[in-house]
Amino acid sequence: MKKLLIEIIASLLVILFLYTGLNKLIEHATFRHQLSISPWSLLAAWSGVVSWALPIGEVLLAAMLLITAFRMTAFIASAILFAGFLVYLGILLSSGANLPCTCGGIISSMSWNAHVWFDAAFLLLCIAGIYLLNNTYRILNQH
Repeated sequence: MKKLLIEIIASLLVILFLYTGLNKLIEHATFRHQLSISPWSLLAAWSGVVSWALPIGEVLLAAMLLITAFRMTAFIASAILFAGFLVYLGILLSSGANLPCTCGGIISSMSWNAHVWFDAAFLLLCIAGIYLLNNTYRILNQH
């Protein structure tokens, strides 16, 4: 059962990261512009780098989640990424700015409140994946 849950969590993350990462690469100019008008001046200043690093990182995380040997690292990195997204959402929401979402695709049509819940749910999935995979490793090492 644990293995099935790990596979489901990894698959959900792979689908999400491929969808959003590839969408950001396909719509790169729009994504970069949206980052450049961020109320967070650090992100706006680094929009050129982030506009490439984030979608490439998402695609790489998807690939890592597919390879069992890299799955724990990918779950941890994914959790950090979703925590970062939540911090960024907090900055956006506290700024009062009405900015477009940079997520890409249909996810861009979600409200900011829905984004918070969506990212929090995926953060919890990452944490669950880490927990389940860690327990699986522990059981395998005991035998």
